[in-house]
Amino acid sequence: MYDKYVKDIVDLYDKEQDEYDELEKKELPHEKEHEEEDKIAKKYDKLILDINKKYNIIFRYDLVDAWGVQISTLVITNDKKDNVWCVYNNEDQKEELENSYFTVDSNKVLNVISKYEEKLHNVKNIETHEQVEDGYFNNFYFNISGDIYTFNLDNLGVWNDKITEDTKLFLDLISDIREVLIKDVKNLDRCLTIGY
Repeated sequence: MYDKYVKDIVDLYDKEQDEYDELEKKELPHEKEHEEEDKIAKKYDKLILDINKKYNIIFRYDLVDAWGVQISTLVITNDKKDNVWCVYNNEDQKEELENSYFTVDSNKVLNVISKYEEKLHNVKNIETHEQVEDGYFNNFYFNISGDIYTFNLDNLGVWNDKITEDTKLFLDLISDIREVLIKDVKNLDRCLTIGY
């Protein structure tokens, strides 16, 4: 199932890139080009959400480095079997954990996420930490009772005195999901790292 999901996502990214390439050939004025790029981005953001719904995904977390290289992905579906997909792409760890699939009670995960629903609904602008050299991107997707939330944060793992309540919310959420999953799955915490 994960392979099909990845293929659908990659195919969509390829189509999006084709549209950007076609747009570039038009040589539009700078401002008009940005407007058209925004339209393309919004269109494909919606299509990605449609794919997530198609595969019954309730939670996805990606850790990406400053160069755009995906380090880890954790996807949890509401399916009954193999509903946790953990992909860890750190070169040093590939032999230990890569494309691993597990089954857990998704209701446990839904219960954790539901505790945060009201707070997530109220998150507007997330002030993350100052930029750091070779930092990380922390990307979240939640489907809570049909309401979709996506958040992209920079350098969530940089702890200092400027941490906001909204940022702490995501750290607490990851911690709570880790606590539920680690009881069932060894080494899964690698897909819930926040980057340092």
